[in-house]
Amino acid sequence: MIANKIQNNLTAKNLFPEKIYWLNQLAGELPETTLIADYVRPTIYEGTKKLVNFVIPSELSQKIIKFTNNSHLAIYLVLLAGLSIFLGKYNNTNDVIVGSPIYQTVGKIDNLPTKVIPLRLRFDNQLTFKDLLVQVKEIALNAYTHQNYVFDELIELLNLPHTQNRDSIFDVVALLENIHCLSDVKSLNNDLTFAFKVDGNLIVGNIYYNNLLFTQQSIQVITKCYINILNAVLNNCLISILDIPILSAGDRSTLLTTFNDNTKLYPINQTIDQLFAKQVAKTPNKLAAVFNNTRINYRQLNNKANQLAIFLTKLGVQTGDFVGIIKERDINFLIGILAIHKVGGVYVPIDSTYPPDRIKYMISNSKVRILLTDAVYLDILVDSPEHFPSLECLICLDIKPDKQALATTNTINIYDELDFGNLPPENLEVNRQGTDPAYMIYTSGSTGLPKGVIIRHGSAINHIYGEFDALNLQADLAFLQTAPASSDISVWQFLAPILIGGKTVIIDTETICNPEKLFHIIQTEKITLVELVPVILASLLDYITQLPPEARLLPHLQWMMVTGESVSVELVNKWLKIYPEIQVVNAYGPSEAADDVTQFVVAQPLPENQRTVPIGKPLANLNIYILDAQMQLVPIGFPGEICVSGYGVAEGYWQNEEMTKANFVPNPFSTNAKPLPGIDKDLIYKTGDLGRWLPDGNIEFLGRIDHQVKIRGFRIELGEIEALISQHSAVKETVVIVQEPSPDDKRLVAYVMLPSEFHQDDKATSEVITELHNLLKERLPEYMVPAAILALETIPLTPSGKIDRRALPIPNFQNEAVSFVAPRTPTEEIVGDIWMQILKQEHLSIHDNFFDLGGHSLLATQVISRLREAFKIELPLRSLFEAPTVTQLVERIEKMLTLQQLQLMSMNVVDREEIEI
Repeated sequence: MIANKIQNNLTAKNLFPEKIYWLNQLAGELPETTLIADYVRPTIYEGTKKLVNFVIPSELSQKIIKFTNNSHLAIYLVLLAGLSIFLGKYNNTNDVIVGSPIYQTVGKIDNLPTKVIPLRLRFDNQLTFKDLLVQVKEIALNAYTHQNYVFDELIELLNLPHTQNRDSIFDVVALLENIHCLSDVKSLNNDLTFAFKVDGNLIVGNIYYNNLLFTQQSIQVITKCYINILNAVLNNCLISILDIPILSAGDRSTLLTTFNDNTKLYPINQTIDQLFAKQVAKTPNKLAAVFNNTRINYRQLNNKANQLAIFLTKLGVQTGDFVGIIKERDINFLIGILAIHKVGGVYVPIDSTYPPDRIKYMISNSKVRILLTDAVYLDILVDSPEHFPSLECLICLDIKPDKQALATTNTINIYDELDFGNLPPENLEVNRQGTDPAYMIYTSGSTGLPKGVIIRHGSAINHIYGEFDALNLQADLAFLQTAPASSDISVWQFLAPILIGGKTVIIDTETICNPEKLFHIIQTEKITLVELVPVILASLLDYITQLPPEARLLPHLQWMMVTGESVSVELVNKWLKIYPEIQVVNAYGPSEAADDVTQFVVAQPLPENQRTVPIGKPLANLNIYILDAQMQLVPIGFPGEICVSGYGVAEGYWQNEEMTKANFVPNPFSTNAKPLPGIDKDLIYKTGDLGRWLPDGNIEFLGRIDHQVKIRGFRIELGEIEALISQHSAVKETVVIVQEPSPDDKRLVAYVMLPSEFHQDDKATSEVITELHNLLKERLPEYMVPAAILALETIPLTPSGKIDRRALPIPNFQNEAVSFVAPRTPTEEIVGDIWMQILKQEHLSIHDNFFDLGGHSLLATQVISRLREAFKIELPLRSLFEAPTVTQLVERIEKMLTLQQLQLMSMNVVDREEIEI
C-alpha cells in the first residue's frame, strides 16, 4: 500500500500536498534533539564516525519480537518510540525530531530525491507507551507516504540555516537495517545514528557518532538508559511516559552513594572563633594577617578581637544578633568578624561601594542595631537616620575626627577605637555551638531586592576543613584575600588560614586589578593559594607572558583556584603552559551552601576542543543530586538541576518564607542524608543551575535554568535589573541578557521596547537611554549595570510566544550617539590604543565614554595600570571614573606630566646650586 502511494505521487509529480504536509509537520519552533557534546562543535562537519555496538539482551529482544509478531516495521516502531522517550527525557521535552531513512520495502525505489526524512514526534507525558506506539505508527506511515519531497526546498521555505557543521532539521537518525538502507545516512552531517538489526532472536544495535563531538564513554553510558526504557515498556505497555524509569538499581546506587562517598569527621559542632582561639594557644607569636604595611600575629589579633567583643557585650549584643560591617577590607575587618563571633553574633557584610539606596535597604532589612565601620563612611550613615529605624550605634574601627560634632547631630550613638582599645583582652565565655548562625550574605533577588542567606558556623567550618583536605593545606598556608566582603568567597579567604596556623594576606581592589602589583604580592608574600575570578586571572596572565622567564617564577604557589563564574579551557591551559607544576582548581558553589560544594583539579592541559572545564566532585560531607523537574534522579550524562544537601546547606532566606520554601525542600533521599548534627530538617537546596554527571563522577556545569547569571564572581538575577528598568515610564517591555564578546569577558546588555512615538525620534530615544543608565547607576552595584542599553521597536519572540534571546541584536559596544573623532595627538593615540586593546574595540572616538563601551571597574584598573606604565606616572584609579573619555583623561595625564617635569627641573636647579656652593 505504501509503495503504491509513493509511486503514484512520483508519477503525478503532485508535490503541492507534500509541501503542505511537511510545512504543517515542521511548523513553529523546531526542537533541538541531540545529546550534549563533549567537545566544541567544529565550524565545518569534520571527524570520523566512530562506532559503539550493543546488544539488546536476549530475553528483551524476544519480548520485542513477540510483541510485534516479528514484523520488521513494527519492531522499528517500538525501537523508535523507545528512542523518542529517551530523547524526550534527555532534553526535557515532549517534542522531538528523529531522522528516518526512506522505507525500502516499497518496490526498490532508487530515484527518490530524499533519502532521509524527519519524523516529528509530539507526545503528552501522561500517555501510556501503548498509546504512544499508536501515535508513532501513524506519524511514521504518514511520513513515508510523503517521503518523495525535496527537502532542500523545505529548508528554504522554513528559513532554516544551511550549516556546514550539522544537519538543518535533525541531529539523530534511527533505522532498522532490515527495512532501511544504512548507506543512505552515511553522507549526512548528523550527530548520532542508531542503527538496529534483527538477527535471528536478537536485536543488535550500533551507534555511529562523530568523534569530534562525543567521547566513547558518553555514548556507552546512554545505551544502558535506552535498554532500561525498553525493558520497562515491554514489561508494562500501559505505563505512562512520565513514570518510565531510566535508572537501574545499580545506577541509582552509583548516583546516591558512590559519587557522594565523602564522609569526613570535622569539628563542625564548634564555632569559628573557638577554633581560632585554639590556634592562638598553639602559635601566639606567628604571623596571622597582613594588609599593606600592617602585620599582626595571632596573639595581637585575638586581643584586639576580644576588646571589641567585650565592648559589643556592653552594647547588648547577644547570640543570634545581626551586626553589620560596612568598610574596606583590611585587618580591622577581620577583627570585626572575630569579635562578632566571639559574642555569638552574626556578621552581615555590606559592600561600601554599593549605591546608597542598596546600602540603606540592607541595613533596614537586616534590622542591625550595631554597625562596624570607618570614619570615612559616617556622613553616609548618619545623613538619614530615618532610613535605619533599628540602628542604634556605629562603631568606627579607626579613630574618627570630630567625634563630638557628629554625635550631637543625630540620634545614633557613635563610638571608635578609643572606646574599646583599652578594654581587657581576655577571651569571653559564651555558650555557643556549630548550629548557631555565623553570617548573612545578601544575593541578588529576582523581585528587584536582594535577599539574605544565613549560614551556620558548622556549615562554614565544613567548607573550610573540606578545602584543607581536598588541597592538602597545611600550616604554611598563605592565602590571598581577594574577594569582596559582600561575597561568600571572602568568608573562607579571611578565616581559613587563621584556623590552621597560616596567614591571611588581604589586598585592596586596586591591587587585585593591577596585575603588576598582584604578581608582586604573590611573589613577595610567598603566597601558596590564590583564588581569582577568570577576568582577573586573564589579566594576570597577560602581564606574566610579557615577563622574561626568569622573572615569572612563583616557587611558593601551590594552587591557582578559579571561581565565581565559568572558566574557559583556553584560560586554564594558558596558565598550565606557563606553570605546569601549579595545578588549577575550578571551584563551584552557591552562597546558599556555604560557598564551594564541588571542585575539579586540572593537573595538565585539557584538550583544546573540550567544551567546558568540569566543576568536579562534591566536597566532604556534601551530597550532589542532579534532578529532573519531578525531583527524580537523572542518569549519568543527562542534564538536570544541580541540587545540594549536607552540612553546607543554609537555614534559608532571611524573612522570605516564600523563596525559602521554593528553594530549600525536604530531602527525598533520606537514607543518604548528611544533615548538620543538631539540625532536625534535612534539606536540599535547589541551585537553579543545570549540570550533568560525567561517567567518571565529575560534574559538568551547563548554565542556568532561569535567567540568573554570574559575572566577575557576583550572582545576578537578571529579573532584578529588568524590574528596575521597567519602572521608567517610557519602557513598555525589557529583557536583559549576557553577551560574551570574548572568552572570560561577560557583559550585561539590556534591551528596551519604547512606545511608537520614539521609533523615529533618535533624540528622545537617546534621552531615555541616558536616563536609564543614570537610574541603574544610582540604584545598582557597578557590576549589575548593563554595559549597553539598546532600544528596539519590538522584542523578538519565538513562535511559541517566548522572548527569542538568540534573535536579539548583538551590540558593538560603540557609543553611536557620539560623533566620531579620531585621536589627534600622540598622547590621545597611546590612551586610545590602550582602551581599544582592553575593550576589544576596532575603533574609538576620543569622546566615547569608557563605561558606555562595556568598561567596568576591573577593566578600568587594567587601563590605569597600562597608562601608569606608558607614561611613568602614578595615575589614581578614580581618574578614569571622574574623566571617562579619552580627551578628559588625556587632559589629566598631561597636567601630571607637566607637573612631573616642573618638579624635575626644580630638583636640577637645587642640584646645581649645591654644586656651586
